[in-house]
Amino acid sequence: MANSIKARTKRPKEVKIVWDVTIGNEALFEDRLGLIQQTAEVIRKNGMTPDFVIVIHGPATKFVTHSLSKTRFSNEKVERLPSIQKIIVEMNRDGMRFVQCQVPMVRKNVSKDNILPFISVSETVFFDLAILQMEGYAYIPIYEM
Repeated sequence: MANSIKARTKRPKEVKIVWDVTIGNEALFEDRLGLIQQTAEVIRKNGMTPDFVIVIHGPATKFVTHSLSKTRFSNEKVERLPSIQKIIVEMNRDGMRFVQCQVPMVRKNVSKDNILPFISVSETVFFDLAILQMEGYAYIPIYEM
């Protein structure tokens, strides 16, 4: 199937994907960020531009905070946080946009100024997910199985 898709003569100029990320496991979260980066690279190698929006909510919220102290994540140890955030910064520099849901921020006592500065905060990402799909973004959920 991949060969038939790759062989198509008419290709879009950009590939629009909204990634719905809720993973709370740090190793799995970091791995999936790598897969998103790899997907962007494959798109570029095929002469197209990736247009990615990464939507963060649920337990994944902890990975976009400056500090877990004074949050309801404070009892969790996230040893990979610096390397995860380095990847997130690289992804942002590569043009990928991040949106954090405000709902888990409120529930987990995470203030807006505790979120990485380039990440947009949305009142509810379910609205964003619906709108982006209506705008032609493919929806890919990334969650723990």
